[in-house]
Amino acid sequence: MLMNVTLRQLQAFRQVAEQASFSKAAERIGLSQPALSATIRKLEETLGVRVFDRTTRQVLLTPEGEELLRLATRMVDEFEAVAGDLQDYLARRRGRVVVAALPTAAAVILPPMIARYRADNPGIDIRMHDGLHGAILEQVRSGAADFGITVEPQDTDEFRFERLLADRMVLVCRPDHPLAGRTAVTWAEMAEHPTVAMSRTTSVRQSMETACAQAGVTIHPLYEASHLATIGGLVGAGTGVAALPSLSLPLLRFAGLASVPLESPVMERGIGIVRRIGRSASVAARGLLAMLALHREPSEADGQGSDGVEVH
Repeated sequence: MLMNVTLRQLQAFRQVAEQASFSKAAERIGLSQPALSATIRKLEETLGVRVFDRTTRQVLLTPEGEELLRLATRMVDEFEAVAGDLQDYLARRRGRVVVAALPTAAAVILPPMIARYRADNPGIDIRMHDGLHGAILEQVRSGAADFGITVEPQDTDEFRFERLLADRMVLVCRPDHPLAGRTAVTWAEMAEHPTVAMSRTTSVRQSMETACAQAGVTIHPLYEASHLATIGGLVGAGTGVAALPSLSLPLLRFAGLASVPLESPVMERGIGIVRRIGRSASVAARGLLAMLALHREPSEADGQGSDGVEVH
């Protein structure tokens, strides 16, 4: 029977019990006294018991009414707490966003956006997972991440891609390297020098191999590594040159390297937002997505700036 009792009936019952008056309770909850009386009568009919003993002067709880008041108070309080949490969530006073991103995007694109978003929405919890392209897509696919920041996926039937920037491939070398003073270097010219490269599982390596195939050259790296810092250390030690996305330049300033645009062909990675088709973003995630869309980063580093990497 209790399953058929409505929240409105419990709220009305609680008010009558607390006010010990139908007229006062009706005024408090904005109902006419006849409407309130009908609500309580329907509650008693549903439960099959009287909850109030009424006289011309008093409204008293029956023993069953005393027990119902205890239960109704807990149920109404819990509902109001849940409703308040939902209101906070919808107003972005509470919530959680999980973003999966390529390491370069996680280190360069997202931090200023997250700082700005958190300043406006301090109650939002933001989690960031950096990883390779395949892992990002899997997290977006499974729902472990609200969205991803990565290169454009091949599966356009499952994912929606919104491009944010063009990330051009550049040659990275020591400042005293013969290619460092050039305004541009071809992939064929790069192939004439010892090279180091990102591991084959990375999107950076795939971009390099695509460009080399278009240029008709093959590069056999002397060293391979999974982390940009390792590549920067190897290039800085003079072991070779590397082809890296321009977005990675701020992460290599520790090595004091120079960079030169690569051409013939010009190779750019489109970096953007990946979402699963058919899955709605949460209110909190929509706020961060809107901020990302309005603050697109430049596609190339232009000149020597705060990243500390010299660009020719």
